[in-house]
Amino acid sequence: MADVIRHKRSGDTGVAPATSELLSGELAINYYDGAIFLETDQGGTLAIAKIDGRKADVQTFTSSGTWTKPDGAKTVAVIVIAGGGGGGSGRRGANGTARYGGGGGGGAAVTETSFRASALSATVSVTVGAGGSAGAAVTANDTNGNNGNSGGTSFFGTNGQYARAVGGLGGSGGTNAAGTAGGAQVSGLFDGGAGGAGALRTGGAAASNAKGSGGGGGGGGRNAANQFGNGGAGSETARFVGSANGGDTSTITAPQVGISNGVTATGGGGGGSGSAIEGQTGAVGGSYGGGGGGGAAAENGYSSGAGGVGGPGAVIVVTYF
Repeated sequence: MADVIRHKRSGDTGVAPATSELLSGELAINYYDGAIFLETDQGGTLAIAKIDGRKADVQTFTSSGTWTKPDGAKTVAVIVIAGGGGGGSGRRGANGTARYGGGGGGGAAVTETSFRASALSATVSVTVGAGGSAGAAVTANDTNGNNGNSGGTSFFGTNGQYARAVGGLGGSGGTNAAGTAGGAQVSGLFDGGAGGAGALRTGGAAASNAKGSGGGGGGGGRNAANQFGNGGAGSETARFVGSANGGDTSTITAPQVGISNGVTATGGGGGGSGSAIEGQTGAVGGSYGGGGGGGAAAENGYSSGAGGVGGPGAVIVVTYF
């Protein structure tokens, strides 16, 4: 074949590959009926090579169910995404004391694997992990925030017979001494990102470039000088550049919900704290598997911010024939 592509043709979906008006040595790329063909004229002889004729069946499970192996299946690729961890809520406490925001929930782990279709049962149970519930807002004076809960585990096959991924860890509620984040979730082929820590002022941003889904940003707090701060940003991932911004009460900006690329997601932004107002609620983690943002702290007499719910999981099954 020619060393350089001089002639390119695409989009011929209604006509089967046929003799092209090619000069000697020229190369055409032709797409027909889901397959890619190379055509070249070698000294007056037309050569056609089929280079990709695979068709695919894609099934995305956003709730638990059963996958049935299609007739004629050759190979099966499976992406298993767990639920993201919920964010913790912020502390409610007296002015002149330290009040930390809640920690962001951890991002979910992701597992990707492929099988020969013959190695799989005719039917396979699918379990989709839910996003972790968030720490509830605090409505009693001088009370620490509530912890978020971890996301659910997702399975392909009973109890992960073929593949599994474990949910992100929940963020801790803010206290008068610390605000801790949901840890990185490492029980999967690709680790989820850790959430951001709650803070005395601006919440911590979640760790960037998780190979799984991203963690939620930490909630903003209030220090003993009664200064307040914004929420931290939810993390981007290795597959998705960009992050969900934290909230800002000075501009009345709510934290941003986690951003999805259709497979993994960023964590939600943390809530911002303010003066003589309720703390902002952390944002929900993106689908699939983003950690929820941490809620903001508040002064006595005002509710602290609740955490954000973790993004739900999914199981994506791609069958090739």
